[in-house]
Amino acid sequence: MEKILEELKEIEARVSALIRELESQNEGITANVGEIRRLAVLEEIFRLGREATPEEISVFAQKYGKDPRSSSGYFSGKSPSLKRSENGKKRVLTPTGINSVMTARQQWGTDWLERIPLDIVGNASTPDLEITF
Repeated sequence: MEKILEELKEIEARVSALIRELESQNEGITANVGEIRRLAVLEEIFRLGREATPEEISVFAQKYGKDPRSSSGYFSGKSPSLKRSENGKKRVLTPTGINSVMTARQQWGTDWLERIPLDIVGNASTPDLEITF
């Protein structure tokens, strides 16, 4: 029963995404849901003054349909997007993270976060597909 419910939620998310896609075709910005989710968390941190607590980052992750545990990806790789603050209590955007936010703003506009279809992006069952906003 649990598996069937999960599959139905995924179908619902896909149908919602397709409906929104058709409704918003005149907007003209197309992006991958996974990329939007990744950048939305960074944008939220940027708007908080370029730093946030781990708890705030978890809330942002959940808001945009991400598992909070996936936030560790922001700290890894050759060019991480986040680092610990000097006192260890907050997480701070790195130059790479700031560059990612600024690139998204340049391509999508500074108000892009308000224009994304949160009912689709925030739904964890939405598959990683392209949407227009």
